[in-house]
Amino acid sequence: MPTSPFDRDPSTRRLLDEDYCLSFEGNHLIVERVPYVTAAKVVTYGRLALPVTFSGDVLQDSSGDHRIWFIGEQPCDQNGQPLPGPSPEAHAVTQDLIANFMISSKPKNGGTFANTYDKITSYVRVLSHPAHVLDPTVTATPGAGWTEIPDDLPFVYPDTGTARAGLATMNAKFRGQRIGIIGLGGTGSYILDQVSKTWVDAIDLFDGDVFDNHNAYRAPGAADIDDLKLRPNKAEHFARVYSHMHTGITAHSFFITADNLDQLGDCTFVFVAAADADDKPAILASLRERDIPTIEVGMGIRDEGGRLSGLLAAVNHFPPDMSEAAISTSTGGVDEYDRNIQTADLNCLNAMLAVVNWKKYLTYYAEFEPVDETVYRVFTGTTRSGRDGADASIEEAES
Repeated sequence: MPTSPFDRDPSTRRLLDEDYCLSFEGNHLIVERVPYVTAAKVVTYGRLALPVTFSGDVLQDSSGDHRIWFIGEQPCDQNGQPLPGPSPEAHAVTQDLIANFMISSKPKNGGTFANTYDKITSYVRVLSHPAHVLDPTVTATPGAGWTEIPDDLPFVYPDTGTARAGLATMNAKFRGQRIGIIGLGGTGSYILDQVSKTWVDAIDLFDGDVFDNHNAYRAPGAADIDDLKLRPNKAEHFARVYSHMHTGITAHSFFITADNLDQLGDCTFVFVAAADADDKPAILASLRERDIPTIEVGMGIRDEGGRLSGLLAAVNHFPPDMSEAAISTSTGGVDEYDRNIQTADLNCLNAMLAVVNWKKYLTYYAEFEPVDETVYRVFTGTTRSGRDGADASIEEAES
């Protein structure tokens, strides 16, 4: 523990000094061996799990809200009646460790707990009091113990967002994924922004272009002027930026063409956010032959007398339905993507349509039925998803 952030945390040190047995797993501080009473009036032991908050690598010794999660059966009083406070609620501490109950009780002063120590000891008292009535020898302080189970997530710093939301089981669906993003322009960079915040093992970025001022104005974040002066390669620029968070990003400073399709061979999923019109059918055909699921994005925006209109499209190419006909999509027929107007918000929305479809493919999000495409129309503000093929051509934005 001397090298752990918890070594500098006063609440953790105090709990250990008082002989609590603690562990850290899935970005939760876990109190082991908390005595409680079951509905059968049996004294047994459960565990308390508290999502922790980090600022960088510094643990924040504050209670946040007053919720905590319990791993065990329904906690009861000495008569076997359910205690007020604990309510059934599944909360994934890790993919394999699920808490069964959420406990929410404000301190007697009606405010919030001053620190983690006060919060934990308060809930331990609530749970263990009935156990002490039935068996005065039970204790929540069996002797100081510390076990820190490191995760193998591809991040620079702890993903406490997942811990707070209890989404470990859901986020495990991203493990084993190697994502390829072809094109790091407006839409592709926003796709990266979202994918880099998931548990995918690796992300490959493909783009042979340089990152200039106009790119900065339709990409996430704020580029530094000194970086722009260097005219970095797009893939290398975004790999450097997002490697501050995700450890599995690799930049490939070249375009994907019909001549280097082998570069996509290790990908488990590919986003096609830009490609030369002549090469795109070959790229999609190669991905289809390898059964690599793909989402192709495109947008067609035009100036209609001082107001912009058009459509955004995210076209799904998912096995086993990746038909030969699906290779020639609306965005692959002509090189409209590079010529037409683009704005940061529409690039972002186009990326979000694609990312949501990707997460549905992984069964992260629920869906009524699989779709072939999702199209957003600027003028009507409507989104259409369907199974009728990629028939909403970018040229439709011109009509």
